[in-house]
Amino acid sequence: MMLPANPIDSPLFPPAACRILILLGLSLVLILWVERKNLRRILQAPLFLKWRTWAIIAPIFVSAVLGGPLTLCVLVTAISWQGIREYAALVGLVPAYRNVLLGMTLIAAPVAVLSLDGFYLLAPLLLLVAVAQPLAFQSVAGGVRQLALSTLGWAYIAWLLAHLLLIAVHIPGGPGILLVLGASVALSDNGAFAVGKLFGRHQLSPVLSPNKTWEGVAGNLIGAYAGTLLMGFALPEASSVFLSIALPPIIAIGSLWGDLFESAIKREAGVKDAGDWLPGFGGLLDRIDSLILVAPLTYYFLRLTQ
Repeated sequence: MMLPANPIDSPLFPPAACRILILLGLSLVLILWVERKNLRRILQAPLFLKWRTWAIIAPIFVSAVLGGPLTLCVLVTAISWQGIREYAALVGLVPAYRNVLLGMTLIAAPVAVLSLDGFYLLAPLLLLVAVAQPLAFQSVAGGVRQLALSTLGWAYIAWLLAHLLLIAVHIPGGPGILLVLGASVALSDNGAFAVGKLFGRHQLSPVLSPNKTWEGVAGNLIGAYAGTLLMGFALPEASSVFLSIALPPIIAIGSLWGDLFESAIKREAGVKDAGDWLPGFGGLLDRIDSLILVAPLTYYFLRLTQ
């Protein structure tokens, strides 16, 4: 089960690749039309930078999901690692606590693949280890605060993202469900941005995120349904109709929740973006903030309903 597979051999690959290529092609045409007066500078246009980033992210995600638990484990660990690095910079973790946090990040995804029981035991065991850090580092000035922030960082990013592995390995039809989640989260974020930009009038959270509107929330839900429709072929056949109806609201809620929570962290840090790792988006954490909450919400929903 742990050996990587060729994603092209998966029956889900051809329809998924075809839909992604069509979506990327249509969106590129739309961007060229919007930027038609500035085609000489198209390569520096924010919309094109976002499109280019999506054109890289989408095949990596699909290949990891359809390549088996090992490749997905590598991807989740890698994005957790970078997300933790950006989080540590945002909250001001000192090197000692940051390094321990990065080391702990390497554990969550592999344990999620190997053992469901082990995954649930992981959090309290690592909490016990974490409590020893102020003693080991002799931190009497801000040590407990550093401990709290580092423990939150691991639980918020590494542990919650590892639920992607729980879906892939421990839920029937998990890889197909992950394809739906990936498309729905992406289109949910884009739907919220587009509808909010065009029709937004009523602010949703003036303090945390002044640009978010209630109209954007509607776009969030529309995008989640659009993503589910796009990749609906990948859902387990026995529950495809039910999941096509029930999953989008959960994805929309998780996307909005995750976005607002990261906004709270950035507001406290006094920054606009978590980093500059992804052109057009900012930091990686700015791109995966929705997925962080969508993954566990979807997993526990599936456990309850299946």
